[in-house]
Amino acid sequence: MLSPRKLAMIAAFLGVLVVVVLTALVLGDLVALGAAAVTAAFAAALAVLAVLLMSVRRLDGKAQRIDQRVKKHESELARTVTALKRIDAKLDRVAAAVEATGARRDEDLAAILASLGEDRVNAMVRARELDELRAEVRALAEGRV
Repeated sequence: MLSPRKLAMIAAFLGVLVVVVLTALVLGDLVALGAAAVTAAFAAALAVLAVLLMSVRRLDGKAQRIDQRVKKHESELARTVTALKRIDAKLDRVAAAVEATGARRDEDLAAILASLGEDRVNAMVRARELDELRAEVRALAEGRV
């Protein structure tokens, strides 16, 4: 298919040729001036219609390419949406697992702290008992000496 530039060059050449032929016919008294003017107007109208037709064909081709791009982007968007839904589902599962792990960790920490608290209380009782035993041992030691 010819490019619009080449078509315009061909149309300009044919237009000049038609004007030259009509001028020669009018000067040779073979065609009346009015008939030549009507023929030139008709040729100009046909040229304008041809330009409009080519413009419409070009625009139609561009519209088709744009439509193909839009369809391509729509399919990519659909794939992206599907992937995002899968990722969202995975994130929900991970969040639930993290929450469950956090709850277990909190329970374990509470148990550890409770155990440490019991050990500390037991250690304090034993420390008191040791102090009492030391005091008795000192008292006995002082009594013997």
